[in-house]
Amino acid sequence: MTRWYVDWSLAAGSPNVTGVSRVARELVRNVGANPGRAEPMDAGVVICDSRLCPRSKRSPPPTPSQSPARHLRAAARRVDEWLRDHAPALESLLTRAVMAAGGIPAFGQQTAVADGPPIDFRPGDVVVLADGTWSVPGWKPAVVAAKAQGARVVPLIYDLLTWSHPQFFAPLFCAQFKQWLLDMVPLADAFICISQATADSLRQFALAEGLADLLPPVGVFPLGTDLSPAATEPRLEVAAVFAKYARPFLMVGTIEPRKNHVLVLDAFERAWAAGASSPLVVIGRRGWQCEGTLRRLEWLAASGKAFIHIGDATDADLQYAYRRARCLLFPSVAEGFGLPIVEALALGTPAIASDIPVHREVGGNHAAYIPLGDPAHLAHLLLSIENGSTVLTAPAPGAVRLRTWAESALALETEIHRLLTPARPECI
Repeated sequence: MTRWYVDWSLAAGSPNVTGVSRVARELVRNVGANPGRAEPMDAGVVICDSRLCPRSKRSPPPTPSQSPARHLRAAARRVDEWLRDHAPALESLLTRAVMAAGGIPAFGQQTAVADGPPIDFRPGDVVVLADGTWSVPGWKPAVVAAKAQGARVVPLIYDLLTWSHPQFFAPLFCAQFKQWLLDMVPLADAFICISQATADSLRQFALAEGLADLLPPVGVFPLGTDLSPAATEPRLEVAAVFAKYARPFLMVGTIEPRKNHVLVLDAFERAWAAGASSPLVVIGRRGWQCEGTLRRLEWLAASGKAFIHIGDATDADLQYAYRRARCLLFPSVAEGFGLPIVEALALGTPAIASDIPVHREVGGNHAAYIPLGDPAHLAHLLLSIENGSTVLTAPAPGAVRLRTWAESALALETEIHRLLTPARPECI
């Protein structure tokens, strides 16, 4: 029987996880637990002292850390971004020096403590690197040791945006992820991606870096979601927003440049100036390179416009918002997937997304698409929706379905099994 292990080194070390680490946490909870398995597994592992060690999904959650090192780490990222924009030659020297010294130091990063000694792998075991392994010290010797014992290693790739769109990220982070991927391609037994667009980017990366002949099989699996019908009630302050603004347009996503809030804000300013009254609700926590956008959000909220920014949201808040919105606006410049599009459509809310390949992949014919960098086009569309000359339609019930994390984990296992199973020669 195949033994499955899922790395969640960062997710297990933090009580509040988002993005990559949230996926890792859910896979640890569900991989190896499908109904067809006689002996459900506890799949969690973490990297400790350059080895893969057990970390149970039943272990008590860690205490939140507010150490000064965490703030120092965030400040270092902002300095790196400033150097990129104002002193690129100095930033390039800094990046080369840091990478030559072994990469970004782990100070301020909360990783998990193992529950036991290193795992003794056996041939055929599968290790899924589902967390942000590229930033965990000792990942490479841990992978090499597991493979030496016969384990097969499958990294999970969420996107390659630090490579394809480095302008949106701190240069040191881009360099660290690239080095991780350069080292991982010859080590991995397969790669698993969250979209076909991401799989295509991985192949483009390997070709560009001269690694196409070393790239192992690449597969795709669907992400799950926590937005189930059984979600709890929203917070009172979120319900109050939607009581005040009936059927607003809705944006969901971290406040960062590639999410393209500027396009939507520019379009709404034009539409409001032309007499539109449609409200806009933006849900998203503070990200990076976002100070100017945050100031603009604060100004709009104080200006009396039909606008409000909700800085953070629970799953119940999001479900409530999707169901009461007129439409989701998701104009990202680049994405690895585009989960809000699927969530909105599955809950019966129309979606307007930027016209990029991954959005076409996840939204299909159910979403509407707009060009990047054209606020006048979006403003005209907003006005036509408000006056009724453009009618938004939601997909038919059941046409777009939210997958549970149990379904996602089963799809992951099935796809990895396909990738790792040698093809049988055809009979002639």
